This record gives sequence, C-alpha cells and structure tokens, in this order.
Amino acid sequence: MTKRLAGLLFAICCLSLTVFAQTTEQSKPTAATKPKVEHFTAVASLPRSPTRTAWVDIRINRYTSDATTKRMAAVLVEGGQDALVKELEKAKPVGHASLSARVGFFDLKLVRSRKTPTGRRIIGVSDRPIGFLEAYGGGRSMDYKLGIVVLDLTRNKKGKEVGEGMLLYASQVKIENGKLEIEYVGMDPIKLRNVRK
Repeated sequence: MTKRLAGLLFAICCLSLTVFAQTTEQSKPTAATKPKVEHFTAVASLPRSPTRTAWVDIRINRYTSDATTKRMAAVLVEGGQDALVKELEKAKPVGHASLSARVGFFDLKLVRSRKTPTGRRIIGVSDRPIGFLEAYGGGRSMDYKLGIVVLDLTRNKKGKEVGEGMLLYASQVKIENGKLEIEYVGMDPIKLRNVRK
C-alpha cells in the first residue's frame, strides 16, 4: 500500500523545489579548510515492529554545493525521478545514515542545511540500496528508489543541537502542478526522537 506525504512532510521539513535548490546556510570550504564532519544520533520509533525502537547514526561529511543542488533540481524537473536517481547513483557520498535494527544503510548523496526561526533543518537524499531478493521479486517497491532523512534542530540551554526528525526508507518523488510530492510504500515514516549532535 502506498501513501502520500505531501502536506505532512512539507510541514515538517519544508521540502519543496524552492528549498531543494535554495542556498545553503553552510559556508563553502576554501582550499585551506576541510569541512567539519557532523555526527548525529537519534532514537527511531519503528512502526509495527516487535523491536519498537532502534538507534540511528547519521554522519555528514560535507554539504552539497548550491550549483550541484540546482543541477539535480533541474534534472528532477526535466526528467523525473528516474533521471534524478541516475544522477544520485553517479554522485559520491557526502554522508551516511544507518539504522541499527535493520540490515543496510544509506549513502547520502545530497545533503542540505537551511536556517529556520528556531534553528535549522537538514535534509538528506539517497538512492536507496535495493537488495537481491527485492530486485528478484520485482514488486512495487522497486519504483520507490529514494531514501530521505530529515532532521529538525534547535539548541538547548547548553548550546548543543538537539531535535527530532524522520526517515523515509522507500519513497518516490514526482512533480505535480509545479509542486514536489513525496510518496512512500510499505513501512510508515520512521520518527526520529532525541536527535543529538
């Protein structure tokens, strides 16, 4: 069963074409500086799972440049999800997200950070790994080729970043009426709690 998250996800992470291509608030590293790796952990609430919770580990080595992001946004508009997935497959990983209760992980290929009134939001996109059995079965999930992680961060009294977020394990994106819609299949969005840096 597929479900659409357009309104809910937009409300949570402000993921739209304009934000997708918006200038990131992270400064670009110069030749003399190396981007600082950011490491986040979170507790994942697993829907309809006997284990209930798991640990999520997210590492961001660097943020995607404005030029690359705008190019990928143009690829999505002109060629749809399949064209975007091909671009992501060719791109080098800029981060990593893993879930302790499940086999597999995401190599994040596009990561953006933007300021919000209360802190910042980080959005990571991956061409999700598809296992042999899933590919052999050729089910509907094969159309859902993207993994998306969202972190919504604020600063606590000690000045450290904390927050919440979500992980969409198998999703697809499409443009309808000039808006980006996100649809997922199978597992409900995984809520991320107690996000800490």
